[in-house]
Amino acid sequence: MTHFFSRRQHSHFKAFTLVETLVATMIITMVILGPLTVATNASSYARVTKDTLTATYLAQEAVELLHHQQDSVYIRCVQEAGSVCTLIGSESPSQAAWRIFRNRLNASSSLSCFSNENALGCSYDYIDMTTNEDATPSKYRSDLASCNKLSIQTSTGLYVCTGAHGSGAGYTPTYFNRSVSITSIPTFGSGTNEQNYNDDLRVTATVTFTRTNGYQRQVKVVDFLHARA
Repeated sequence: MTHFFSRRQHSHFKAFTLVETLVATMIITMVILGPLTVATNASSYARVTKDTLTATYLAQEAVELLHHQQDSVYIRCVQEAGSVCTLIGSESPSQAAWRIFRNRLNASSSLSCFSNENALGCSYDYIDMTTNEDATPSKYRSDLASCNKLSIQTSTGLYVCTGAHGSGAGYTPTYFNRSVSITSIPTFGSGTNEQNYNDDLRVTATVTFTRTNGYQRQVKVVDFLHARA
Protein backbone atom coordinates (compact mmCIF):
# COMPACT_ATOMS: atom_id res chain seq x y z
CA MET A 1 0.00 0.00 0.00
CA THR A 2 2.86 2.38 0.79
CA HIS A 3 4.38 1.71 -2.61
CA PHE A 4 1.08 2.52 -4.40
CA PHE A 5 0.71 5.97 -2.83
CA SER A 6 4.35 6.74 -3.49
CA ARG A 7 3.88 6.14 -7.26
CA ARG A 8 0.80 8.39 -7.42
CA GLN A 9 2.63 11.18 -5.63
CA HIS A 10 5.61 10.92 -8.00
CA SER A 11 3.31 11.18 -11.07
CA HIS A 12 1.63 14.31 -9.67
CA PHE A 13 4.86 16.29 -9.39
CA LYS A 14 5.89 15.61 -13.03
CA ALA A 15 2.73 17.14 -14.62
CA PHE A 16 2.48 20.80 -15.90
CA THR A 17 -0.11 23.10 -14.36
CA LEU A 18 -2.35 25.34 -16.49
CA VAL A 19 -0.45 28.44 -15.36
CA GLU A 20 2.87 26.94 -16.40
CA THR A 21 1.45 26.04 -19.81
CA LEU A 22 0.14 29.56 -20.38
CA VAL A 23 3.44 31.12 -19.34
CA ALA A 24 5.39 28.84 -21.66
CA THR A 25 3.02 29.62 -24.54
CA MET A 26 3.42 33.34 -23.92
CA ILE A 27 7.20 33.12 -23.90
CA ILE A 28 7.27 31.13 -27.15
CA THR A 29 4.88 33.61 -28.77
CA MET A 30 7.04 36.58 -27.77
CA VAL A 31 10.17 34.86 -29.06
CA ILE A 32 8.53 34.25 -32.44
CA LEU A 33 6.61 37.52 -32.85
CA GLY A 34 9.44 39.79 -31.70
CA PRO A 35 11.75 39.25 -34.72
CA LEU A 36 8.73 39.18 -37.07
CA THR A 37 7.61 42.60 -35.83
CA VAL A 38 11.11 44.01 -36.23
CA ALA A 39 11.36 42.61 -39.76
CA THR A 40 7.95 44.01 -40.72
CA ASN A 41 8.76 47.47 -39.36
CA ALA A 42 12.15 47.46 -41.07
CA SER A 43 10.51 46.64 -44.39
CA SER A 44 7.98 49.44 -43.93
CA TYR A 45 10.65 51.98 -42.98
CA ALA A 46 12.76 50.94 -45.98
CA ARG A 47 9.81 51.52 -48.32
CA VAL A 48 9.11 54.95 -46.84
CA THR A 49 12.79 55.87 -47.16
CA LYS A 50 12.85 54.73 -50.78
CA ASP A 51 9.72 56.74 -51.60
CA THR A 52 11.14 59.82 -49.89
CA LEU A 53 14.40 59.57 -51.82
CA THR A 54 12.47 59.14 -55.08
CA ALA A 55 10.31 62.16 -54.27
CA THR A 56 13.43 64.21 -53.53
CA TYR A 57 14.95 63.18 -56.85
CA LEU A 58 11.75 64.10 -58.72
CA ALA A 59 11.58 67.51 -57.06
CA GLN A 60 15.23 68.19 -57.84
CA GLU A 61 14.69 67.03 -61.43
CA ALA A 62 11.91 69.61 -61.89
CA VAL A 63 14.35 72.36 -60.89
CA GLU A 64 17.11 71.01 -63.12
CA LEU A 65 14.74 70.93 -66.11
CA LEU A 66 14.16 74.66 -65.62
CA HIS A 67 17.93 75.19 -65.51
CA HIS A 68 18.17 73.27 -68.79
CA GLN A 69 15.45 75.43 -70.35
CA GLN A 70 17.18 78.62 -69.22
CA ASP A 71 20.56 77.43 -70.53
CA SER A 72 19.07 76.41 -73.88
CA VAL A 73 17.43 79.80 -74.46
CA TYR A 74 20.58 81.63 -73.36
CA ILE A 75 22.79 79.67 -75.78
CA ARG A 76 20.31 80.27 -78.61
CA CYS A 77 20.34 84.01 -77.99
CA VAL A 78 24.10 84.35 -77.54
CA GLN A 79 24.78 82.33 -80.69
CA GLU A 80 21.85 83.96 -82.55
CA ALA A 81 21.04 80.49 -83.81
CA GLY A 82 17.25 80.65 -83.87
CA SER A 83 14.32 82.92 -84.52
CA VAL A 84 13.20 82.24 -80.95
CA CYS A 85 15.59 84.97 -79.83
CA THR A 86 14.34 88.16 -81.44
CA LEU A 87 15.77 91.21 -79.71
CA ILE A 88 13.43 94.00 -78.70
CA GLY A 89 14.76 97.54 -78.76
CA SER A 90 18.24 97.88 -77.34
CA GLU A 91 18.23 94.74 -75.20
CA SER A 92 21.26 92.49 -75.24
CA PRO A 93 21.13 88.79 -76.19
CA SER A 94 21.39 87.81 -72.51
CA GLN A 95 18.54 90.15 -71.59
CA ALA A 96 16.42 88.74 -74.39
CA ALA A 97 17.18 85.22 -73.16
CA TRP A 98 15.97 86.00 -69.63
CA ARG A 99 12.82 87.75 -70.92
CA ILE A 100 11.96 84.84 -73.22
CA PHE A 101 12.63 82.28 -70.48
CA ARG A 102 10.34 84.14 -68.06
CA ASN A 103 7.62 84.47 -70.71
CA ARG A 104 7.66 80.70 -71.24
CA LEU A 105 6.70 80.28 -67.61
CA ASN A 106 4.15 83.07 -67.07
CA ALA A 107 0.61 83.83 -68.17
CA SER A 108 1.67 84.68 -71.74
CA SER A 109 2.23 80.95 -72.28
CA SER A 110 -0.44 78.23 -72.23
CA LEU A 111 -0.26 77.91 -68.43
CA SER A 112 1.54 79.99 -65.84
CA CYS A 113 3.88 78.56 -63.24
CA PHE A 114 3.96 81.83 -61.29
CA SER A 115 2.23 81.69 -57.91
CA ASN A 116 0.52 85.09 -58.35
CA GLU A 117 -1.06 83.88 -61.62
CA ASN A 118 -1.70 80.23 -60.78
CA ALA A 119 -2.00 79.22 -57.13
CA LEU A 120 -1.72 75.51 -57.96
CA GLY A 121 1.52 75.93 -59.85
CA CYS A 122 2.28 73.97 -63.00
CA SER A 123 3.49 70.50 -63.91
CA TYR A 124 5.73 69.18 -66.67
CA ASP A 125 8.24 66.41 -67.33
CA TYR A 126 11.50 65.62 -69.11
CA ILE A 127 9.81 65.24 -72.50
CA ASP A 128 8.13 68.65 -72.26
CA MET A 129 11.29 70.53 -71.35
CA THR A 130 13.74 68.96 -73.82
CA THR A 131 11.82 68.10 -77.00
CA ASN A 132 12.09 71.48 -78.80
CA GLU A 133 14.28 74.21 -77.37
CA ASP A 134 12.90 76.85 -79.75
CA ALA A 135 9.27 76.40 -78.67
CA THR A 136 7.47 77.14 -75.43
CA PRO A 137 7.33 73.82 -73.52
CA SER A 138 4.00 72.25 -72.65
CA LYS A 139 2.86 72.69 -69.05
CA TYR A 140 -0.15 71.29 -67.24
CA ARG A 141 -2.27 71.81 -64.18
CA SER A 142 -1.03 69.43 -61.52
CA ASP A 143 -4.56 68.58 -60.38
CA LEU A 144 -5.82 67.36 -63.76
CA ALA A 145 -5.42 63.97 -65.43
CA SER A 146 -2.81 65.21 -67.90
CA CYS A 147 -0.18 65.29 -65.16
CA ASN A 148 -1.72 64.66 -61.74
CA LYS A 149 0.38 61.48 -61.50
CA LEU A 150 3.73 60.43 -62.91
CA SER A 151 4.49 57.15 -64.70
CA ILE A 152 7.80 55.37 -65.25
CA GLN A 153 8.90 54.77 -68.81
CA THR A 154 10.12 51.17 -68.75
CA SER A 155 12.77 51.54 -71.45
CA THR A 156 14.49 54.59 -69.92
CA GLY A 157 13.37 54.74 -66.29
CA LEU A 158 12.22 58.34 -66.77
CA TYR A 159 9.20 59.68 -64.92
CA VAL A 160 6.68 61.33 -67.26
CA CYS A 161 3.21 62.86 -67.00
CA THR A 162 0.78 59.94 -67.07
CA GLY A 163 -2.05 61.57 -69.03
CA ALA A 164 0.16 63.48 -71.45
CA HIS A 165 2.89 60.94 -72.23
CA GLY A 166 2.67 57.78 -70.13
CA SER A 167 -0.76 56.22 -70.41
CA GLY A 168 0.01 53.38 -72.84
CA ALA A 169 2.04 50.19 -72.88
CA GLY A 170 5.58 50.43 -71.62
CA TYR A 171 4.69 52.74 -68.73
CA THR A 172 4.14 51.92 -65.06
CA PRO A 173 1.86 54.31 -63.12
CA THR A 174 3.10 55.64 -59.78
CA TYR A 175 1.49 57.54 -56.91
CA PHE A 176 3.82 60.57 -57.20
CA ASN A 177 2.40 64.00 -58.01
CA ARG A 178 4.71 66.91 -58.86
CA SER A 179 3.99 70.64 -59.06
CA VAL A 180 6.21 73.69 -59.54
CA SER A 181 5.50 77.18 -58.22
CA ILE A 182 7.60 80.21 -59.18
CA THR A 183 7.81 83.55 -57.40
CA SER A 184 9.45 86.64 -58.85
CA ILE A 185 11.90 88.22 -56.40
CA PRO A 186 12.53 91.95 -57.04
CA THR A 187 16.21 92.82 -56.90
CA PHE A 188 16.48 96.52 -57.85
CA GLY A 189 13.10 98.13 -58.34
CA SER A 190 9.63 97.83 -59.82
CA GLY A 191 8.39 98.00 -63.37
CA THR A 192 8.20 95.79 -66.44
CA ASN A 193 11.85 96.26 -67.40
CA GLU A 194 13.02 95.27 -63.94
CA GLN A 195 10.87 92.14 -64.04
CA ASN A 196 12.03 91.23 -67.52
CA TYR A 197 15.75 91.70 -66.98
CA ASN A 198 16.71 91.83 -63.30
CA ASP A 199 14.26 90.02 -61.01
CA ASP A 200 15.34 86.63 -59.72
CA LEU A 201 13.04 83.62 -59.65
CA ARG A 202 12.43 81.43 -56.63
CA VAL A 203 11.39 77.94 -57.72
CA THR A 204 9.59 75.59 -55.33
CA ALA A 205 9.15 72.03 -56.57
CA THR A 206 6.76 69.92 -54.51
CA VAL A 207 6.33 66.16 -54.83
CA THR A 208 3.42 64.53 -53.02
CA PHE A 209 2.83 60.81 -52.55
CA THR A 210 0.26 58.83 -50.58
CA ARG A 211 1.18 55.66 -48.76
CA THR A 212 -1.01 52.54 -48.82
CA ASN A 213 -2.26 53.41 -45.32
CA GLY A 214 -3.60 56.71 -46.63
CA TYR A 215 -0.89 58.84 -45.04
CA GLN A 216 0.25 61.65 -47.37
CA ARG A 217 3.80 62.97 -47.46
CA GLN A 218 5.43 65.91 -49.24
CA VAL A 219 8.96 66.73 -50.28
CA LYS A 220 9.92 70.26 -51.33
CA VAL A 221 13.05 71.54 -53.04
CA VAL A 222 13.66 75.30 -53.33
CA ASP A 223 16.13 76.88 -55.74
CA PHE A 224 16.81 80.30 -57.26
CA LEU A 225 17.33 81.25 -60.90
CA HIS A 226 19.23 84.40 -61.84
CA ALA A 227 19.53 86.46 -64.99
CA ARG A 228 22.91 86.22 -66.70
CA ALA A 229 24.99 89.19 -67.66
